[in-house]
Amino acid sequence: MQTAHDLKGYRKDIAAALEDDFLRSAMDKFAVAYPASRAKAFDGFDVPALVAEIAAIKDANLARLDQLLDEFTRHAEAHGIQVHLAEDAAAANRIIAGIARRGEVRTIVKSKSMTAEETLLNGHLEAEGLEVVETDLGEWIIQLRHEGPSHMVMPAIHLSRYQVADLFSEVTRARQDAEIERLVKVARRELRARFVEAGMGITGANFAVADTGAIGLTTNEGNARLVATLPRIHVALVGIDKLVGTLSEALRINQALPRNATGQKITSYVTWITGPVQCAAAPDGRKEMHVVFLDNGRRALARDPVFSQVLRCVRCGACANVCPVYRMVGGHRYGHIYIGAIGLILTYFFHGREKAR
Repeated sequence: MQTAHDLKGYRKDIAAALEDDFLRSAMDKFAVAYPASRAKAFDGFDVPALVAEIAAIKDANLARLDQLLDEFTRHAEAHGIQVHLAEDAAAANRIIAGIARRGEVRTIVKSKSMTAEETLLNGHLEAEGLEVVETDLGEWIIQLRHEGPSHMVMPAIHLSRYQVADLFSEVTRARQDAEIERLVKVARRELRARFVEAGMGITGANFAVADTGAIGLTTNEGNARLVATLPRIHVALVGIDKLVGTLSEALRINQALPRNATGQKITSYVTWITGPVQCAAAPDGRKEMHVVFLDNGRRALARDPVFSQVLRCVRCGACANVCPVYRMVGGHRYGHIYIGAIGLILTYFFHGREKAR
């Protein structure tokens, strides 16, 4: 998140980023590797045709968001899911805090969610006296550093393994090797117990399928599946623009999402959740599940004859991956919460003109 309060401070931050050798090295390595990985993942695809098809799917669904929301709610409630609509970020935070309070929750585990970053959910929950633990590796790292994500998909891409090793050494009070495999094991060891302790799990969702009332999650670490499964309460915070009409539409979009985001043909985990399941930790033996849809300017944006196109964005982060400015200064100096050129427009509608300046 860009934190400068005026142009002078912003220029100072930019200069510091340009002089940060660790940052430049990390960004350069990814910028060189990404185009080849993406090209390989899309081999055999008519990419312009796929993009046009996804744009048409998104446009058609944006024109009927209220209808899709009603349809999703009908099917989801039939499966035992409680559906909420938050008009703005403050309302979303209040709804989720209220669910935690009624459930007598003290510890919350969370998977990566840009929508939760948008509402500043963690800070609100912590102000309510709740402990929030990020479980995505990159998100956990930046949480420990008290930073926001520097990329929509890879939140800690701006850090080197040596910086992470120093951080983990401080957290564990034991010297940690900078070998990536060992750092992952440290994170796994530290986080596993938190899944079991938590009374609530919060995820985002890549898709909300109207004709089934299901949500879809695409991840590489499997943490979102644990967040959604182990705690007795699961809350999914979802931008209303993630509504699609059918599973086939979601699957079509998902052909482009991982290829654009990380150069993968498919993520390691693709999870579809259609309702609460049995849960030994719940008082009645059944999990409590909520889907909180966030508007926060999205429906107004969907009606805009020009800017509605921005809601075609599937949050893959590919625009940042090939952006020369992002490569030079990273995400913390290049946007409020949503980074880059796409982030500027989203910020204007989601957070107002002052944050977008």
